[in-house]
Amino acid sequence: MNKIIMEKTLEKSAEELADMIPANLQLPERAPPKETPYFGMVPIPQHDFPEQFSNFCFKSLYIKEEAIRAMVDIRTECNQLLKENTIFNVSSAKTMRVDEFKQTQSASIGQIGHAAGEQGWVGRLAKIIKASFDDVGKGWFNIHETSKETYEFGKLKKFLTLVNFMM
Repeated sequence: MNKIIMEKTLEKSAEELADMIPANLQLPERAPPKETPYFGMVPIPQHDFPEQFSNFCFKSLYIKEEAIRAMVDIRTECNQLLKENTIFNVSSAKTMRVDEFKQTQSASIGQIGHAAGEQGWVGRLAKIIKASFDDVGKGWFNIHETSKETYEFGKLKKFLTLVNFMM
């Protein structure tokens, strides 16, 4: 907005500007407008696209359909757990004593623990990961990898770390 006002001010004649700009201030010459290209293309600097794409694929987790589907399913499960459960049970309309309130909250937290436990949410997440990467075989997302060193440098570790942060 200020740029537009400035441009309109500079378009005024020298007489009109004399009142606005002190006499000792010299404005630079206005740059000529750039020529509009005939084609809608812009030159880009020289780069090695295959190498850059290779680097991107090496660093990205989302290069395999299995990883993308697993991440979507895991996010769905996390959202479902948040939607169905609450830590604080404040739905009671009656007034409670402190010990009643503590007991209600303890029961609510226990219910969430059961829902999120090995048989519930955590189990479903493990099942999603196993089902998604079971058929991958050798490669970045090999869940049957036995070498700790290979696992440390593989994408499966990065994927599981990301899932851990999502939880």
